[in-house]
Amino acid sequence: MPTIHNAHATMFGLARHGELYERWAGRLAGRLYARVTADLLAAALPPGARILDAGTGPGLLPLRIAAACPQLTVDAVDLSPQMIDRAQQSAATAQTEAVTFSVADVAALPFPDATFDLVISTISQHHWTDPGAGLRELNRVLRPDAQAWIYDFRVALRRAQTAARTVSPPPLISRQSPLEGTSQFNPMGRLVLRTAHPTPPN
Repeated sequence: MPTIHNAHATMFGLARHGELYERWAGRLAGRLYARVTADLLAAALPPGARILDAGTGPGLLPLRIAAACPQLTVDAVDLSPQMIDRAQQSAATAQTEAVTFSVADVAALPFPDATFDLVISTISQHHWTDPGAGLRELNRVLRPDAQAWIYDFRVALRRAQTAARTVSPPPLISRQSPLEGTSQFNPMGRLVLRTAHPTPPN
């Protein structure tokens, strides 16, 4: 059984209804997705950089990224086949080939080591049964000196920060709670993990 697969991971059944969840996410998470896209534009990744969206749901964020940053490639994964089906339908409608969607557990990602220039996860981490396993996988697939951005409710980021300290090799960790430039009442924050440079051989 996948590490993340339980009632929380399936959002108590909502994950099986991609179209319904898409409408809900579009209303409630639209402002956050706009913020993530703005953060990505500010990061100025080079053309051809590869991004992973972990826990993509119905794929709203990667499609937004593809529209704003067509020079980048986005892989997006979710544990729910229904969510991925919905995301693929939306990608076909948008006629974009810059995003690839696949069913995968964040605790067992189907990518080689050091694949991505950036990993993003939005409002997903608090569903993970084992955040340590998920964060170790995110760290594994990041290239040297790359980052993972975990956007979630501020209270949920505390456990993610604790879990991040168990990752080996340990990443550099910083937490923005709330997000920079927002009110103290903003419930959202961001955990940033930066992979270390590889140790040169003696």
